[in-house]
Amino acid sequence: MDHLRAFAAVLVLLYHGTYMMLTEIDRDREGWLYADNPFGALVAEGHTGVALFMVLSGFIFTIGTLGKDIHYGRFLGNRVLRIFPLYVVLIIMGTGAYRADADLLSVLQSLIGLGNLPGSLHLGNVSHMWWAIAVELQFYLLFPLLSRILTRRGPTALAQLMAAIAVIRALVWLSGGGKIAANNLLYYSLAGRIDQFLLGMLAAWLFVHHRERFQGPVKVLIASTLAIVTIWSFNRSHAYQEGRTVRLIWIDVEGFVWALLVLTYVATVTSTCLASRAVAKVGEMSFSLYLLHFLVITVFLARNRWIEPTGNPVWDAFFTTVLGVLPVSLAISAVTFHGIERPFLRWRRPYLDPDQPKIAAQADGTRPVPDPAAAEPALRPRKAQVVQTADR
Repeated sequence: MDHLRAFAAVLVLLYHGTYMMLTEIDRDREGWLYADNPFGALVAEGHTGVALFMVLSGFIFTIGTLGKDIHYGRFLGNRVLRIFPLYVVLIIMGTGAYRADADLLSVLQSLIGLGNLPGSLHLGNVSHMWWAIAVELQFYLLFPLLSRILTRRGPTALAQLMAAIAVIRALVWLSGGGKIAANNLLYYSLAGRIDQFLLGMLAAWLFVHHRERFQGPVKVLIASTLAIVTIWSFNRSHAYQEGRTVRLIWIDVEGFVWALLVLTYVATVTSTCLASRAVAKVGEMSFSLYLLHFLVITVFLARNRWIEPTGNPVWDAFFTTVLGVLPVSLAISAVTFHGIERPFLRWRRPYLDPDQPKIAAQADGTRPVPDPAAAEPALRPRKAQVVQTADR
């Protein structure tokens, strides 16, 4: 799980860093990057790392709770302990730096999980990444109900829910007559992101019931290739920057390819070597990395710190991000994770109902689901390789 978190966070960092550095290195350049190769497209469309985060959230929590009822208050309390320490520190810092742009109502709106809506805090580069926190918090409010639906009615119910949401979303889009901003509806909102959470939950159901069917390095390679080629095709279509109607479909295509990769990767990879643990450590710090990397990039830009080893502005922007922004962001994230995030993680409590039977039968007649966790996943021993990361 942490490998995939690390990949998602670094992908978003490379995306922001490359574009922002490129803007300064080549000020005459305008427009989106359209790559000639799939790996270039992965950076050019690196915003897709956010979709991977959403899929992972649905997958991880479902792995830890499928077949059990969730204590709603404790679940939300654990999410507050996970998200809010660093988030509140940034709010305090941001309101101190941009006092004229903050008021009590905007602070409260951002704190209650509505930070992606008009009226919330906008504190320069400090708050640039906060919209995703709001979307995640909104999903957390719904997750216990969605988990119960999946446990008692099976995956068909979630698929039907996703289809209904897609129909309503398409009606809203088409009724706007081309005047609706694609990103407002599909990118920065739970209205667009809910499908990716649900696809993660469905992938978790498949993992619990049919894990063996998705095991094997070849299957991981196929899923990885499918994801990269799909993103490359999306990049070549110009659909993201131009806000085309295909974005309605892309939400689910993007979520599907990442869900398939998550499913095959987690079912297959069990490495515990030094490199694996190092990457996992980056994933463990991914929340700090996600929230702080944008500030690191702007510091580099403010001081005109970039390297130009190739003479090609795009490559120079990429290398500056990899060799400069990434290591500095990792170092800062290590400090904030251990100094701010980690102490609060130890206060979390079990949120699964202990009175439920240890085996829960599925409503659709499939084989029962083993109890995945009798306690908070992150508090159990590290040998539980999959579920132990569920509440990080």
